[in-house]
Amino acid sequence: MSNQPDANLRSHNVMQSEFANLITLVNSIPALVAYIDCNMVLQFCNQHFKTWFHVNDEVAGEKFPQIVGSDIFDQVQRYMGKVLVGETAHFQIIVNTKSNLQYLEATLSPHFEQQTQVTGFIFHCSDVTEKNRTERALKDYFENATICLHWVNADGIIVWANHAELKLLGYAEEEYIGRHISEFHAQKSTIEDIMRRLINKQRIENYDADLVCKDGSIRHVTINSSALWEGEKFVHTRCFTIDVTEQKLAAKVVIESEERFRQMASLVPLVIWTTDEKGDCNFLSSKWQQLTGRSIQEGLKRLWFNFIHPDDRNNVITSWSNCFNARQPFEAKFRLLSASGNYIIAYANSGPIYDTGKEVTGYIGILQDISAEEQIRHSLEKIVLDRTEDLRKRNVDLRQAETVLKVKNEELEKINNQLSSFAHIASHDLQEPLRKIQMNFDRLFSIEGDKFSEKGNELYHRIIDSTKQMRNLIQDLLTYAKSNDYEGNLEEVDLNVILTNTISALDAKITEKNATIKVGKLPALKIVAFQFHQLFLNLLSNALKFARPGVDPYIEVHSELVEGNGLPDIPGEVTKGYYHLSVSDNGIGFDPEQSEKIFEMFYRLHGRTIYEGTGLGLAICKKIVENHKGIIAAEGRQNEGAVFHIYLPVEEVDIC
Repeated sequence: MSNQPDANLRSHNVMQSEFANLITLVNSIPALVAYIDCNMVLQFCNQHFKTWFHVNDEVAGEKFPQIVGSDIFDQVQRYMGKVLVGETAHFQIIVNTKSNLQYLEATLSPHFEQQTQVTGFIFHCSDVTEKNRTERALKDYFENATICLHWVNADGIIVWANHAELKLLGYAEEEYIGRHISEFHAQKSTIEDIMRRLINKQRIENYDADLVCKDGSIRHVTINSSALWEGEKFVHTRCFTIDVTEQKLAAKVVIESEERFRQMASLVPLVIWTTDEKGDCNFLSSKWQQLTGRSIQEGLKRLWFNFIHPDDRNNVITSWSNCFNARQPFEAKFRLLSASGNYIIAYANSGPIYDTGKEVTGYIGILQDISAEEQIRHSLEKIVLDRTEDLRKRNVDLRQAETVLKVKNEELEKINNQLSSFAHIASHDLQEPLRKIQMNFDRLFSIEGDKFSEKGNELYHRIIDSTKQMRNLIQDLLTYAKSNDYEGNLEEVDLNVILTNTISALDAKITEKNATIKVGKLPALKIVAFQFHQLFLNLLSNALKFARPGVDPYIEVHSELVEGNGLPDIPGEVTKGYYHLSVSDNGIGFDPEQSEKIFEMFYRLHGRTIYEGTGLGLAICKKIVENHKGIIAAEGRQNEGAVFHIYLPVEEVDIC
């Protein structure tokens, strides 16, 4: 009897210590956490809540609306109806401070008394202001970029385009986004070729295309594009469209001008002339008179030199004499006095005439007015120089954009790696305090359990159940994170051995359910063995868990070799073979509309009170199959069972 007060004191101290540990744990959560009863009275809050709302430690017992203010409470109150009927509400709170807007990601979770009556709710908020600001900045950057951008999904549907692209083609957003990209290409073969290359994981660089504007006009563009992949899933393209209509038109002008020049040159009057063996002009065609307005006699001998501009004359005479004496072709361009009295630009070209004895008997040549050609040439040179400079500037802008995109991609990859590492660390670090909580509650129950009231026993078991659920969730998160990693080499493994070991691990559950498992012959594949053990474990566990009441579970596992043609969502070439693994059961099945959603993380078809689990099992299965370059699909009907189909390539695969 004398030891009873000491025992009670020790028990009280232990409970106080455990409660203090719980308070410390809640305060360590990097979010705002509070418990409010149905009278809107704050019963408890963590330190982050107090700091954010600038309240002291004696805030418990005060009205929740007065603590958070009318602005926040009005937003919370809109979702109270869901909470009062036992549903969890997720929403975003916008706080308008004097300097800027702040954003809170909020969750209201109902608290039940004896699992039936809502007695209050847990208020949980995380500050996502910086996250929202960053997302808005990135969206604004791409939306308002001067270069044209658009995304196209694997079906060829435009899923996004920025203002520059819409402005270039003249379409409103609803007229462009959601339509097939081929509707806006003048040549359908062009976009078909682009999509084929992207689906085959090729990059598109400086691809010429013609786009149809809303008014029916054509814009000439060059396209640079690559595809965004998630594993082997084609998400969407990332297309940069550069308008080169002006350059194309300029090039067309150059070509047309050159063509006009060739036609003009064939019609330009040519003066044909010859010389004797001494180099004196002895013949001029009649075109001489039209060109110069002088008689033929005034141009014979060496008199034609007199009509050359005085500043050019000596150079032409010297060049002619040197070429004639060396018996080399003569060519010169100079200013010549024309019939109008103005100087034209003339071009002379001639070559020696040989007799049968290979002796030079004179020269024959032409003289033509090239004034128009010279003017065109200068104009064309200016156009080409201007367009070349414009193209150079555009290329510089494009390279800068590519550099920025590369940096952004590297930053995104770094962030993804950091998030993966964080998932491992956070999950491991969460297990230790959870283990201590469960251990301490077990110790408390072993010491003081016989003194617990019925309500105390109920609370104890609820805490233990919640701890178990949290432990399972953490373990599944670790398994999912581990499925992203490759911690060993691929090895040839007999799937029959893995399946046999898996069935042995489930022996107790199989016996309890009186289940029958029929297994066909499975292949040997190069795989990561522990991942396939997890794959079979999750699928068989689900088949046992979701058995129909009163019906013994019957499970079949089969394998067959099939061709890739006609298989759902097989990426790339489909000429290779695939192993088709199927796991079927006679359980409760599911609505066919849920056949894709069931592979999403944390997605559950049933509440935890009906079937236990974390909602990660099938997400882990999908990740493992995709790691091995395969696909997984499901089919089922309510109360008619389910079948899970797995397709794996025959040849050796690399882990993604």
